[in-house]
Amino acid sequence: MRFYTHIAGALLLYVTFAYLTDYSNLFFGIFFACWFSVFPDLMDKLTGKHRGYGHSIFWLVPFTLVGFLNLGIASAMIIGFISHIFLDVLTTHGCPLLYPLRTKDFVCFNKKRRIKTGTNQEKSALTFILFLVIPFLILALFTDIGYWNNPPEQSLAFASPSNAISDPLNSNAVKNNFNLNFEVDDDTNKNITVKKVDENTTTISITDV
Repeated sequence: MRFYTHIAGALLLYVTFAYLTDYSNLFFGIFFACWFSVFPDLMDKLTGKHRGYGHSIFWLVPFTLVGFLNLGIASAMIIGFISHIFLDVLTTHGCPLLYPLRTKDFVCFNKKRRIKTGTNQEKSALTFILFLVIPFLILALFTDIGYWNNPPEQSLAFASPSNAISDPLNSNAVKNNFNLNFEVDDDTNKNITVKKVDENTTTISITDV
């Protein structure tokens, strides 16, 4: 199939993946997915053999290893590559999935039902893919935009001393002041006991503000 059909197929597969997994970095993933959707043809041009080394499923091994460095990039690479292979399997000549161990092309359906590259069949397939990708792309875009506009809230609770000391031998000689805010009901016991390791027990009385 033509490069634009492969890009559309990768776009559909990736935005579906991003929407279902709630993956936030959408544009970054789309870039790699679309780029690797044409990777097999680029490799074949470099090697000089059409539908040869570039269309082998053995490329999934190094792509998967990339996941140890960056799972998002690896997912986009694999999705782009798989979408290309899948669409080529639907074409008249198929795809040599096990190349170079096996040069036979793998095909889908009988010959009359396969898609011939550059014909109205491919244009129909492209139109169908675009028809599906638009709603998924819109949903994924809104999900991605919503993530950046409303990032997950992070709650941090801590108490910081006004005078800190790093020498544990002199910790008893220095007074550390802490500001603690509590919201309690009227019937709640307002005496709180705080005990620090290797130090005396301290009782805190809460007063209304």
